[in-house]
Amino acid sequence: MTDKGQDMFTVPQVARLLHISDDTVRRQIREGDLEAIRIGTTPKGRPRYRILSTVVEQKLKQSTLSQSSALDRLREAFAPLTDEQKEELIERAIQWARAQTPDEPDDTPRLPEQTREEIARRLNPRAKKLLGQLRDE
Repeated sequence: MTDKGQDMFTVPQVARLLHISDDTVRRQIREGDLEAIRIGTTPKGRPRYRILSTVVEQKLKQSTLSQSSALDRLREAFAPLTDEQKEELIERAIQWARAQTPDEPDDTPRLPEQTREEIARRLNPRAKKLLGQLRDE
């Protein structure tokens, strides 16, 4: 505890809390993106730091507020579209993905393309729910 009653964390502890590497924490400290207190050096000369819990909490809030989930970004992108536009966009994405697949030699046996219904049957429940939500919007 410090004089102000705040907890302090080591670099490895902060790295675990922020889901980043120790080196990234040290780089953020060096670049001024993460406020820390230098408490000395290791026997090999590497700086030793402590980071206040309030600084870590602030960093956690920034990262959770600034990052929206993939689903949120999809919903935002699909929101102004009509159902027909959504279906067209999905079809174009499928066509694009198929065009990106390298051509296979003619002697390679291929399975017939699956219909939308066959694909939907094979999707797991979570994927079905996501597709349903996108279609409903």
